[in-house]
Amino acid sequence: LQEVSVTGRVNPTRSVNLAFEKSGRIVFIFAKVGNFVYAGDVLVRQDSSELSAQMTKAQADLATKKADLDKSRIVLANYYSGIINILNDAYIKADDAVRKQAGSMFTDAESDTPRLNFSNTNSQAVTDSQNGRLASRAELNAWRRELGELNAASSDDDLLKSLVKSKMHLSIVSGFLASVADALEKATGLTQSTLDSYKAGITTGRTNINTALTNITDQNQSINSQKATVVSEEAAIKSYEASVRNIEAQIAKMILQSPIAGVVTKQDAKIGEIAAANTILISIISTQYEIEANIPEVDIAGVKIGNMANVTLDAYGSDVIFSAKVSMIDPAEKIIEGVATYKTTLQFAEKDDRIKSGMTANVDIFKSEKSDVLIIPQRLISSRNGEKFVKVVENGGTKEVKIIMGLRGSDGNAEIIDGLKEGDHVSY
Repeated sequence: LQEVSVTGRVNPTRSVNLAFEKSGRIVFIFAKVGNFVYAGDVLVRQDSSELSAQMTKAQADLATKKADLDKSRIVLANYYSGIINILNDAYIKADDAVRKQAGSMFTDAESDTPRLNFSNTNSQAVTDSQNGRLASRAELNAWRRELGELNAASSDDDLLKSLVKSKMHLSIVSGFLASVADALEKATGLTQSTLDSYKAGITTGRTNINTALTNITDQNQSINSQKATVVSEEAAIKSYEASVRNIEAQIAKMILQSPIAGVVTKQDAKIGEIAAANTILISIISTQYEIEANIPEVDIAGVKIGNMANVTLDAYGSDVIFSAKVSMIDPAEKIIEGVATYKTTLQFAEKDDRIKSGMTANVDIFKSEKSDVLIIPQRLISSRNGEKFVKVVENGGTKEVKIIMGLRGSDGNAEIIDGLKEGDHVSY
């Protein structure tokens, strides 16, 4: 068995000192020295009545803003749901303008070759009118199919797209009506009353188309404006929520909570006193303990994390032995009285109420252990030029034999790997 013996100090595995970040009057104390507390337990509380009032107002303001946002979202949803009615109305106005208001001016109006039913000296206006009537028919048919695909389940994006397309449909119809109006200015062969009737019908159709375009434009603008309102109110809510969280954080800082489970070792708070900022009021240590020992460089070789150790505490004498295990070895040296040492931490294997913080610990760390090996007292081994020798009794005399030595035991013995065999007699 190869071991190293050192002296160390018992410390809690964790310890904390708690203080308030800001000064304030203490109103509640929930722990005293010697109490065991769990992580998260409230220990001391400052007066937070002013902040609580601010919190109540901030939460009320936040609730109001959320209610405003809900209303704005409802208004926006209504604008979207109103699109179908506006589009249907626009389609009816466009269909009326094409097929009714301008319908009596054409022969074979629904065919692929619609013709004006009056003579005209403006051939271009005639061509534009007849082509416009054909294009308007195709536009109305396409528009009707699009509207047939819309329903209450249609997405907002689909509704907006239909709104944009409808303006395009109306612009085609509007262009057609303008062409017919131009043709009427050069019409021949019509009685004045018929001409006046035709012009009145075109004027009515153009007015209705402009009304439909205005309704669509207004609805689009209303949606964009309401969307901006919703975005603005959503941003405002985030700001109000941040204010609530800020006050919550300030209130939380007026409460000292234990970050660990352990025993209160210091409690200087008094109800009614003003606790100064950053003044330690509470100290807590865990009920799990460890040993810190500084191992000299000559002994650190072979000490590894996981090595077991026997520990005795001065308070209980050498007969009471505790088991421990190496849990950490500091890689950086620490110079003590001119000697490089390495801080080594050991964890007790079991919790024991007899162990107290600050006790002196005598530690025997088992670096290596072998059984069923050949051993001799270390004092019988001599060294020369880096090699090991022993004297073996043979035939009434002695002879020097070179050996290979293994572990050195704490009991004064040494392992012999090669050079001797069991039964050999070794002398000084």
